[in-house]
Amino acid sequence: MTTREILTIQLGHYSNFVGTHWWNIQESSFSYDSDQSSEINHDVLYREGENSKVETFNIHNLKQTTFTPRLLLIDLKGSTGHLNERGDLYDSAEDSLIPPVELWDPDNYEVTTEPTIPKVPFIQSLEQTFANTEPKDFNFESDVTVWADYLVPRFHPRTVNIIQEYQHESVDQPFNVYQYGHNLWQSDQFQDDFTNKIRAYAEESDLMQGFQIIFDSTNGFSGLGSACIEYLQDEFGKSTIAFPVIDGRSSERSINDLVKVLNIALCYQSIGEHSSLFSPLCTSQTGWPQKGTHRQFTNLTYKSDLDFHSSSLLATALDTITLRYRQKKYPNSAMSDLCADLNKLGRKATATSLSLPFPMSVDRDLIDILDEQQGTLWTSLTPNCEISMDKSMQSLVLRGIKEERLKQQPHNAKEQQKKAAYRCSSIHEMMSLYLACSCHATATYLTDVRTPLTIREPYPNIFNNNVCQNGDISPWPVNEEIKTVSVMAGLHSGAGLSQMFDSLHSQASRIKNINKLKAFKDSGLEQDEFTECLNQLLTYKEAYEDHYE
Repeated sequence: MTTREILTIQLGHYSNFVGTHWWNIQESSFSYDSDQSSEINHDVLYREGENSKVETFNIHNLKQTTFTPRLLLIDLKGSTGHLNERGDLYDSAEDSLIPPVELWDPDNYEVTTEPTIPKVPFIQSLEQTFANTEPKDFNFESDVTVWADYLVPRFHPRTVNIIQEYQHESVDQPFNVYQYGHNLWQSDQFQDDFTNKIRAYAEESDLMQGFQIIFDSTNGFSGLGSACIEYLQDEFGKSTIAFPVIDGRSSERSINDLVKVLNIALCYQSIGEHSSLFSPLCTSQTGWPQKGTHRQFTNLTYKSDLDFHSSSLLATALDTITLRYRQKKYPNSAMSDLCADLNKLGRKATATSLSLPFPMSVDRDLIDILDEQQGTLWTSLTPNCEISMDKSMQSLVLRGIKEERLKQQPHNAKEQQKKAAYRCSSIHEMMSLYLACSCHATATYLTDVRTPLTIREPYPNIFNNNVCQNGDISPWPVNEEIKTVSVMAGLHSGAGLSQMFDSLHSQASRIKNINKLKAFKDSGLEQDEFTECLNQLLTYKEAYEDHYE
């Protein structure tokens, strides 16, 4: 069977926080049990290769087989901590033994060496393959300062790309304007180097179906991501799903609020035209001009100001949503099908939802949980957008519910037999019935996967003490070590997105003259382009209003 590969692209520091959690989650779902194969086709997002190293005790002198994410990521100089840009997975042992050749007289030049950044305890533990494997307590909340501090997988040499022109968290020369990223993409050196790497992944694939792009939308990466998406559409013409992200950190009110609003507005205008589908992501209820109250989850307690925490929620949603086109059971289910279902009538934007953990109570069956459910099952992860259960198009994925939790056998069913849902014989059938009855005038594509989300370090400890080790919700504290949880996540196209565009347009309209934001003017943005952006946001808004349905 030919795999339909997808290339993932991550642009920006917070996006790499999200991506790191996502790749960690996928690594934890690998199955090494020959008697129990995985439901997930990891070849969709991973590539198999081999390096030049020879495995220890390998009598046939064979090279090591590698399995690395099919990934390209970009960040700024100084943002990767201990992580080497090329990595060590493909370094040859022989190369390290070759002495350097002196090209100049050592008395006539001065060598400046960047200080070595120490590895945090968790990364050190990953490298101690044959050392003591007793469990250790890691303080991720204080140890993690960059995304590489909790990165589990190892990368292909072409994966990590550093922008040398800008320093991470620089005050003197910040990478904080849409045009900075857009102009950087237009430079010959950067574009040639990065697009060559995209083509390398595409050419080694059997049947590449498209691209997933996660990128920061409040700074220069908004322009870089928009330009990249436009290139992908022009060059490949394949499905491209974009996830512009906003970190959940709060900040003092300043002129930078308008800068971020304008970056987001220009970003949404561009990707609304060039992507197949896009879904903004943020753990705060409002993304502009300030991050408001963070989203509440009944059985979670997380720190919204901590990137390590908030990014794990976004990564969990992404990993679950994309299972629709990563299953072995349905190899013909493609990213293009998802896009075609949701981008009707010019509606390119979607809202992302998450239910974590899915509210399965101890000793309760799914039929009872759904029958007693009040309100929506999900929480929105899209800023300035509340997701209605009515009048929408949606793609939902439910994972981790076992068939034996569906209902009781007839001799124990009692009151369950009186319910219409008792006639359902599968998780998919019962969940579809619930959605048909509770979501008025809504078309739903439902995917169900029996594999739960595996909870393993370095996934943050954000679950309340009433969550059991299998993810069930207890009415009292249990204080168990959580190993798996059930999750539901989805993409929704409905009227709530009109509110999102209306809010963004209102805030961007506060900028009366682009000349007042000198950095945008100096980097090439014209007043006419800004006016066109505002008009386009209104067009997007109108596409989601009720009279268009």
